[in-house]
Amino acid sequence: MLFIGAGMVSWGLCHPVGRWLRKQKTWDLPNSRSSHEKPVLRGGGFAALVVVVLALGVWVCSSEPLFGVAWIWAVLLLGYVSFKDDQGEVPIQRRLAVQIFVSVGVLFALAGSTPSAWQLALAVFFLVAFTNYVNFMDGINGLVPGQLILMSVGSALLYGTVEWESGVPVIIALVLAGALTGFLPFNFPSPKMFMGDIGSVSLGFSFGVLIFWMAVHGQDKDLGYSLLPLTAYFFLEGSVAILRRMWWREKWWQPHREHFYQRLVRSGWSHTRTTGTIWVLQCVVTALACWQFRSGWSSCLLWLTTVLVWGGFFLYVELVFRSRSQVVPN
Repeated sequence: MLFIGAGMVSWGLCHPVGRWLRKQKTWDLPNSRSSHEKPVLRGGGFAALVVVVLALGVWVCSSEPLFGVAWIWAVLLLGYVSFKDDQGEVPIQRRLAVQIFVSVGVLFALAGSTPSAWQLALAVFFLVAFTNYVNFMDGINGLVPGQLILMSVGSALLYGTVEWESGVPVIIALVLAGALTGFLPFNFPSPKMFMGDIGSVSLGFSFGVLIFWMAVHGQDKDLGYSLLPLTAYFFLEGSVAILRRMWWREKWWQPHREHFYQRLVRSGWSHTRTTGTIWVLQCVVTALACWQFRSGWSSCLLWLTTVLVWGGFFLYVELVFRSRSQVVPN
């Protein structure tokens, strides 16, 4: 019921949000680095964000007040800066500074005590990197909201296996998945709105926080090792794209079309086919994670299998792209 309710509220909010975005003239105009051909409203993820913030206020603040308040203020601050970026370029230094600041605040509130320097640095790096990787991937219809839906449902299944009685994290995971499902018809298969930075940054950050919350409070210490592979697609694809652009001595933080999903679209695949293929592979990884955790299979083998799944997909994409781009001599 939570999933359905969150979806209905989010879907209903998308209509006034769309009208507001038109008045604000927040259009994403096609350019040489875009994967779409027509102007599309940018910032529709605000509707899903409202639902998630309300859920944090109702459930998280009542169970863990300090953590809940810190989480809400973090996504509100991220949302404000990201919406400003949707309307006009915000310097990357300022965006990163805000992301690091809110990550430190939320992690301190979550830990309940002072973590060691290396633990804090590693956790902040994970949150900031994951947040930006999610934002980088928001380039074709349905990809990011669909992936976040699948990852949220997968995390709820994993956490609910051992912690169903203390299920506030499961509730937030289902609300997050439902809110994004309500937004999805406006973005896939034919886009009326993009999530925009306000959606991809704030909701990507929220899923990263959710993973940490489940790992810290789960009674099974191995739970975190099974949850992290759910995020592998964003980390692997984003890292390869950044390393590729750094190798070419390009400004890796600027928009481009060198992600694997973009290369598939450039090779002639439709947005629907590309997104659907990635969704199927994410379902495979989620099923593997659930099976590994419940059967006691080694988490190292899960990580290796996850890398093989996505690595095989990336290799296939590269072969398709190179074969379509090859110049046939006359």
